[in-house]
Amino acid sequence: MFAQSRAFSLASCLLTVGVSLSVVAHDTGAPHDDVTTSTPLPFALETKGPVAAPAAAKLAPGTKTSGHGFWTFVAAPELTPVPADAQPKLKGAHGTIIVDKERELAYWGLENVGWIGFSNHLTQSWIIQGDPAFSHGNLHGADIYPRPGQLPLVVAADNVDGEVYLTDTSFQHAETLRLPPVQPYEDKKGYAPTDAAFAGPDEIWITDGYGKAYFMSATRSPFQFTGKFYGGKTLSGTPHGITFDPSTKNLLVSARPEGLIKRWDRATTHVTDVRGLPAGSTICDTDIWGDYALAPCLDGPNGTPGPIYIVNLKTQQIVSTVNPKSDLGYSDAQHMHDAAWYVTGKGAKQEVYILFTNWNPGGVGALKLVNLAKAE
Repeated sequence: MFAQSRAFSLASCLLTVGVSLSVVAHDTGAPHDDVTTSTPLPFALETKGPVAAPAAAKLAPGTKTSGHGFWTFVAAPELTPVPADAQPKLKGAHGTIIVDKERELAYWGLENVGWIGFSNHLTQSWIIQGDPAFSHGNLHGADIYPRPGQLPLVVAADNVDGEVYLTDTSFQHAETLRLPPVQPYEDKKGYAPTDAAFAGPDEIWITDGYGKAYFMSATRSPFQFTGKFYGGKTLSGTPHGITFDPSTKNLLVSARPEGLIKRWDRATTHVTDVRGLPAGSTICDTDIWGDYALAPCLDGPNGTPGPIYIVNLKTQQIVSTVNPKSDLGYSDAQHMHDAAWYVTGKGAKQEVYILFTNWNPGGVGALKLVNLAKAE
């Protein structure tokens, strides 16, 4: 493990001074080439999606659905069961969910428990006995990076212990980053990272959503901060989530209290696009599958239970609003905290799911895409 030292070398201090000056300038007013005006995301109905529609479903009487057009879902309560030993900790769940697409496995971070795995088409679960770092604090936000012939990498932000962990899906060894060695954190206060994302095999981004609201870059090997940081409270009061968009090579920052998705260009280091969710929606993160992003929200408009919006990133439209609590009977799902795509099978046997985790009270669940268009 390459532990991040809190001592500053002269070189890093000089780098920090240079970076901090640019951030101070940013904080006094948005640069002229930053986009600062948001454009509302309009609603649009899609009758087709990125894969063939499921076989037409004839649902049992009383079965509830949620969503619109192609993007219509039913509850799948038989999936993502919580292990008995983890159930006493369930109410406080405030974490993340990630998917190993190649192996069709999912992993859920549960506060003061660690990683919980879901296998066998999400019907079985177990508490992973991994590095002790994962079983205390809170695995608040994470990302997974596939590697041919090797287990995927995982990077996870712990907002309680103020650390970021790098591991693989064995979860047996955690490399740890602690306080960033940059000027805003010289007082060793105000650091509570909420999410992390891979932007390639050696590039990692971390957002300090619950702290001083900067986001910053790190390298994987060695696992250390680069000294570059951006944002601050002028970007968002709570930049809660950060996601790499492989189609554009940009970052999507989830500005939670403002209900905005901010696209940040890694090349120019500026915000190039700002899109607004319906007023009152407090977005936590995004998860991308092709042209489509899930946008789970703590709250919906007018304080309604948190929805999961499906956003077509190519057309810049909201194509479905999925409500696990209001529509589908997940009584504890008042606040959506994270969501992930889970796509399994091929051809006629392909199935599309949304996995979600909710907060206050905590929980985890799964929704299945259905086709009602030709069902009687």
